[in-house]
Amino acid sequence: MKILYHHRTQAEDAQGIHIDEMVRAFRNLGHEVEMVALVEGGKAPQQRIQEGLWEWIVHKAPRWVYELMGLIYNAYGYLHLSRSIQRQRPDLIYERYSLNTFCGILASRRFRIPLVLEVNAPLYYEQISLGRLTFKRLARFLERWICSNATYTLVVSNVMRAILIQEGVAEERLKVMPNGIDPKAFHPKISGKALRHQYGLEGKWVIGFIGWFRPWHGLEMLLEVMFEARLAEKGVRLLLVGDGPAYLDLYRYAENHGLLSDVIFTGSVKRQEIPAHIAAMDIAVQPSATEYACPMKIFEYMAMGKCIVAPDQPNIREILKDQVTGFLFKPENKEALKLTLLELLDHPVEKGVVGQQAHETIFERGFLWEANAQRTLDLVFGKGDRVSSKSVSIPEGDLA
Repeated sequence: MKILYHHRTQAEDAQGIHIDEMVRAFRNLGHEVEMVALVEGGKAPQQRIQEGLWEWIVHKAPRWVYELMGLIYNAYGYLHLSRSIQRQRPDLIYERYSLNTFCGILASRRFRIPLVLEVNAPLYYEQISLGRLTFKRLARFLERWICSNATYTLVVSNVMRAILIQEGVAEERLKVMPNGIDPKAFHPKISGKALRHQYGLEGKWVIGFIGWFRPWHGLEMLLEVMFEARLAEKGVRLLLVGDGPAYLDLYRYAENHGLLSDVIFTGSVKRQEIPAHIAAMDIAVQPSATEYACPMKIFEYMAMGKCIVAPDQPNIREILKDQVTGFLFKPENKEALKLTLLELLDHPVEKGVVGQQAHETIFERGFLWEANAQRTLDLVFGKGDRVSSKSVSIPEGDLA
C-alpha cells in the first residue's frame, strides 16, 4: 500500500518524534510512505529554525502574519500534494493537523483518496485560550470543517474529542487513538548504570523528567519540592533531561537555592540516548500536563517499567490507573506532589510493582506505534493482518 504523509510542522521535539515513529510503523508493516512537508527531515532543530522566510515568520512576526502565511501555505501544499498524488498514486493520505491547513482535504476530495487526519492538539481551542488568534472566526470554522471532512480524524484523548465535538466537529468522524512507543527502543532491560556513574548518581534516589522544558510542564514546581522538602538530605537527586524555553529560569532557580550539586541538567540528548537516561531514574515524573494531551513521555516511562508520578486529571487517567500503573496527585498542587514523592521514598517496594504493571499495560492495551498504524489502516480499509498486540483499550472511548 502507498501512503502519502503530509505535515506543515517544524518536525522538532515531540511532534518530530511522532512523525518519525508513525512513518517507521507504516513502513515496518510493509507499506510505502512518501513525505510531503514544509521542512526537510533529518535536520537539527537549530538548522530548521534558521532557514527560510517561514521560520522567521513563526518566531518573529506578528500573529496575523503567521496566520496569513499559514493560509497562503495551502496553495503551496495543494500543488505539492497534487504532484505527489499524480506521481505516486497513493492509497491513503495521512496528515498531521496544523492550524488553517485545508489543502490536504482539497487534494483528498479532488483525487478521491481517503485522508486520515491526526490531531494532537485542538489548535483553535489552544490558541484562543492563549490569546494568540487574530482571525478567530476563520480559525474555528476551518478547524471544524477540516476535522469534519477528513475520512477519519484521530485524536489522542477523549478530552480532546469532547472539545472538538463542542466546536461542532462531526462526532462520527472522531476516533480516539493515544500515542505509543517502540518496544524495541524502550524496555526494562536497558541499563542506566553507566549514566548513573557519569552523573554521580550511584547510591542515590533519582527522580527524573525527560522532555522539552516549557513553562507549563511544571518543572519549577518539581524544583520547589526538591528545595522545600530538603530531598537532597534523603539522598535524592533530580535528573532533568532536555532543553527548551524554560531551561534558563530553571537553572537560575537551582543556582539561587543551592541545588546545582543535587540537580543534573543534561541539556539536549540524542534520541537514541533517551532510554538509558530513563533507565537511570527510580521515579519518573510528569509534573504537569495540558488538559487534552497524551504525553509521549508517559508511555516511554511505562515501557521502561518505571514508577510514574503524574497529575490526577481525566486525560492522564485514560493512560494510568492510580496505585496500579502510576501514582497520581492533585494537579498543580505542590503539596500533593511533595507528599506523593515522600510516600514513595518511604515505601520503595511499591515502585517496582507499579512499574512492572505499567510495562505490562503497554502490551495489554496496545500502546504501540505499529498497533496505531495498523488500526488506522483497519479503520479506512477494513481489518487485515493485525500486528502482534492486543487492541488498544481506552476507557469511555470511541475507537472502532
